[in-house]
Amino acid sequence: MGLISISILIIFLLTGCAPVISKGVLKEVDRSISFEQLLEEPEAYKGKTLLLGGDIIETQNLPAKTLIIVLQRPLGHRGRPVGGDVSKGRFIISAAGFLDPAIYRHGRKVTVAGVVVGKKVRPLGEVEYTYPIIEKKELYLWPEEEVSSAEPQVHIGVGVGVVF
Repeated sequence: MGLISISILIIFLLTGCAPVISKGVLKEVDRSISFEQLLEEPEAYKGKTLLLGGDIIETQNLPAKTLIIVLQRPLGHRGRPVGGDVSKGRFIISAAGFLDPAIYRHGRKVTVAGVVVGKKVRPLGEVEYTYPIIEKKELYLWPEEEVSSAEPQVHIGVGVGVVF
């Protein structure tokens, strides 16, 4: 019985540390290309597979695909975009089919492995901004982080756990 419990615990620990993109796709990723290089000349990297992530700005549904505009963020543990005021720019994820904008909504974090397919110039405020377009191979929508309350997260006490 103890050996089974330990085995299950090890499986949970190993899967908790696994990247969210499959190993097969991660092998295709060209890690020598920085996001700054991609922004500078998206057309030069057509056909290259990249791993990117960030915060969703907007999701647009078209007849045969969905475009997700993303504020790029550096990737941390397991490929999760890190927060803060760090970003090198924006990019667009192109995904076949319908992705619901109520789920893929503003502020959600995503990680994508995909192929550079070109660029799209769109207005951003009063300037024309060049967005690299990444065609999705694999896309991971990170679970929403719970908003922490002002109450302490650890409760220590003796007796019945009733709060009034």
